[in-house]
Amino acid sequence: MKFIADFHIHSHFSIATSKDLIPEELDFWAQKKGIQILGTGDFSHPGWLTELKEKLEPSETGLYTLKKDFQKNISENTTRFILTAEISNIYKKNGKVRKVHNVLFAPNFQIVEKIQNKLSQIGNITSDGRPILGLDSRDLLEIVLEVSEDAFLVPAHIWTPWFSALGSKSGFETIEECYGDLSDHIFAVETGLSSDPPMNWVCSFLDKYTLISNSDAHSPSKLGREANLFDTELDYFSIRKAMEGMDEQAFLGTVEFFPQEGKYHFDGHRKCGICWDPLQTLKQKGICTVCGKKVTIGVLNRVAQLADRADPEARVQRHPFHSLITLPELLSEILCVGPNTKTVKQAYESLLNKFNSEFDILLHAPISEIEKNSNEILSEAISRMRNGQVHIQEGYDGEYGVIKVFTNDELKDLRNQEALFRDLTKEVQQPSTKPLINFDIAAFQQLYTKEQEPELFEEVKEKEIKKVATLSEYFSELNPTQQKAVSYYPGPLLILAGPGTGKTRTLTARIAYLINERGIKPSNILAVTFTNKAADEMKERLDTILSKTSKEEMNISTFHAFGYNILKEYASYFHRDSHFSVIDEDDKLQIFKNKLHIEKDNLKEVLPNIIQIKQKALLPSKIDNKQLNEYFQQYETLLKQLNLFDLDDLIYKPVLLFRTEQDILTKFREKLQFVLIDEFQDINAAQYMMIQLLKPDRQANITAIGDPNQAIYGFRGADVGFINYFKNDYPDVEIINLTQSYRCSDKILKASQQVLELENVLYGLDEGLRINISQQPTDKSEAEFIARTIEQLIGGVRFFSMDSAITDGSEEFTIGSLSDIAILCRIQAMMPVLEKALNDHSIPYQKASENSFFTQEPVKSILDVLHLAMNPRNMLLMDSLLKREILSIPQLNSLKECMIENTVQQALEQIIEKYFQKKFSPLDKNKEKLLEIAETFEANFEAFMKYVTLGTSIDTHDFTLERVHLLTLHAAKGLEFDCVFIPGCEDGIIPYSLFEKQQSDPEEEKRLFYVGMTRARKYLYLTHAVKRFLFGK
Repeated sequence: MKFIADFHIHSHFSIATSKDLIPEELDFWAQKKGIQILGTGDFSHPGWLTELKEKLEPSETGLYTLKKDFQKNISENTTRFILTAEISNIYKKNGKVRKVHNVLFAPNFQIVEKIQNKLSQIGNITSDGRPILGLDSRDLLEIVLEVSEDAFLVPAHIWTPWFSALGSKSGFETIEECYGDLSDHIFAVETGLSSDPPMNWVCSFLDKYTLISNSDAHSPSKLGREANLFDTELDYFSIRKAMEGMDEQAFLGTVEFFPQEGKYHFDGHRKCGICWDPLQTLKQKGICTVCGKKVTIGVLNRVAQLADRADPEARVQRHPFHSLITLPELLSEILCVGPNTKTVKQAYESLLNKFNSEFDILLHAPISEIEKNSNEILSEAISRMRNGQVHIQEGYDGEYGVIKVFTNDELKDLRNQEALFRDLTKEVQQPSTKPLINFDIAAFQQLYTKEQEPELFEEVKEKEIKKVATLSEYFSELNPTQQKAVSYYPGPLLILAGPGTGKTRTLTARIAYLINERGIKPSNILAVTFTNKAADEMKERLDTILSKTSKEEMNISTFHAFGYNILKEYASYFHRDSHFSVIDEDDKLQIFKNKLHIEKDNLKEVLPNIIQIKQKALLPSKIDNKQLNEYFQQYETLLKQLNLFDLDDLIYKPVLLFRTEQDILTKFREKLQFVLIDEFQDINAAQYMMIQLLKPDRQANITAIGDPNQAIYGFRGADVGFINYFKNDYPDVEIINLTQSYRCSDKILKASQQVLELENVLYGLDEGLRINISQQPTDKSEAEFIARTIEQLIGGVRFFSMDSAITDGSEEFTIGSLSDIAILCRIQAMMPVLEKALNDHSIPYQKASENSFFTQEPVKSILDVLHLAMNPRNMLLMDSLLKREILSIPQLNSLKECMIENTVQQALEQIIEKYFQKKFSPLDKNKEKLLEIAETFEANFEAFMKYVTLGTSIDTHDFTLERVHLLTLHAAKGLEFDCVFIPGCEDGIIPYSLFEKQQSDPEEEKRLFYVGMTRARKYLYLTHAVKRFLFGK
């Protein structure tokens, strides 16, 4: 059976599309156009899938038809729907940001639902019918194939500059480079509106693929502007087989836009009126002669760059193609009115009443029949179009091209609207047929060389960090001041290192220096970092310059992890066993309320005082307040009975151990010959006391590195004053200042130092761009400003970005990657309005909440069950799980079974299946994330529990994902981004003073703002709103 198919369209759920893109209208217009197989588009959107399931019913295998109750046309329905969707993938690969669109095909709703569930774990699939995911195209293909091998993927409009597999702005050199080891599963590619088959024929690497064409329609009337011709059975698998090329007679070719009408066909600058063919662009070295900036490279130029043939007909297997002008556009030209006018619509409907469909008129009807049912003008127009005898004005830089069949002189006699229905009396002069490639591609190939490519066309790739193999090579890349800090030996050292001055690199090099040059055993070094992420980063850097054995013997951890390990080894000293649990602040609160029965009013005073006792490492005998001492003793007794510690105990108890057990302290002193502490400005009294106990001598080998201007954790008991204590306690300390920032520009550094009223003590590598300060009327408009600016910086995340003038795609002031952008908020309550704006603009983002992933429900409850299985003495947890009806009393005895001969992941799977099945959908993203983390720990339950207990929100924040980072200012400490937005730069937010009882330290607020500003490498946006809605006010 012969039929026409248009697979790639959109629904009314896609941004910037017609509200008429509903099944009823699609079915109706498909029949008008003469399309028998129509893609549904957008099956990834839950709302659209629901609508499709409501209005469609199965017909032939893998195809659907509109239910009779929804059909507008009472005649026999010939339209079949095939399930399709377009996914926008934005990700980094091979040193470049890639923006690639892909079309997915599936044979039934069940497979679609599985794909949809998988994609919902990765990104937001509800804000746009064509979701934007920070997912490698190769990985998207893998997901599709894992769900079902009957589903398949076709690269969309492969030559479009910004959003395609081969595009000039963010594409690859080959299809194989894009899809990697799964490339063999690609058997067809979509050529796009700006290219036709002959343009693709000049690239021999595309010979293996079937070239298909689709409309990418954003309204029903645009259906079929490009389409595919088949002669095969009317079912999903026959259509797939035809596209695979397994039956050479089944795929008959394509219906094409004239590619010159595409808005990215030629090169140029729309604003400057510059429109060039590729050879002209090459001769001008790609620079606009009007503005002096790089021109937008169009599809034809990109094709020419990758072409290895001058003659398109050198391709052996060439399917026919038909370049058409839509009937409304032909009528518009003839009648000299717009294509959407009433006049054209009436003429269009009149013609459809005489023929089967628009395609019947444009493709099949004899010219004589057309003349008979209309007139000689239309028949001449269609004859010229079929023969390629048209007048062409090429599209470029977002400007659609113009294709006409008559000249203006020929149309002078056609001004009357009735001209369509009278004879043509004036002889017309036919234009000549255009060549397949309408410029000298051979001359281009001769002039174009790979040596010119980086200069003219190649994207600037991010600088790859070179892996060094030796310490000397690593050392040589440090500046003289850093080298001095690295090689200082022996004795105490204080390194004052501002933002971006290479603190981690210096500390890493110092560790390697001590091992390689001074012969210190790795096991005799303790390096303490502020976060797990910093510890992991240091370990990764040491990977390049230390042997595997040396790295494994290293003690690199946070203070709390170091204390945790001590308590594991010496748990019996505190009347616990090694399977103890560490409670969080919520559990602590429940103990004081429900076990110690402290009244609410007293609790506000008692709880902070208990915390202070431990953070100041006070002995119980030093607690003067009798009532407080009593509460403290009761609390400690209960923790002991339940085999528990609280988080402060991880420092407090080791300090007590070192004070009372001299032999244990001596053991640690002898083992840890060198101690290095990062982020020294953020330590508290107990942590400082631990350091003093380990390294009491004034000539001790101890290194502290920090920046007093970045002390932002006073609310946790940290005190920047310990930097001065360090100087006093180690009077012979060598102090080295790192002043060269490799992150921030001079302008960002000067502005941030002004916040602290400092002289310029840090220097950037360059002057940098000016800081953008923007006032907005409301928090909503502030969020909208940020979202639109992100679109501009990234060069657009969708076609609508360019079409709506949000961005022109220019790379002059762009950021290479979404993951290079961060929005830093003072408080989490500011985030919802920002999330809505990001969703409205289809910008993928990742939020790090104030609380760790492991403390969020239902993950916390799942881990609670595992905690109880490991620590049955924790009656507090047992009572809680029983009260929440997660466990029943008979189930308690069998809890440990989940751990027998299981990995951590398997144990969690059993717990979820047994106790939480109703709380999760089959592919819940929290469950998947938890199991993915657990997998890395194999059967090491203790290590997993340590990671979970000490984990922060940043630890589970995936910085490899291609998404904007939405963080609090505190969470951003230690991070850096190309572009930073700080909203809420206004009284009440920064400094934070919204509530009288939550007044913050003004000096610490200044330092927090300083930290936020200095996260920016290139661009810094400070925004504030005249009105802001927060906490219901």
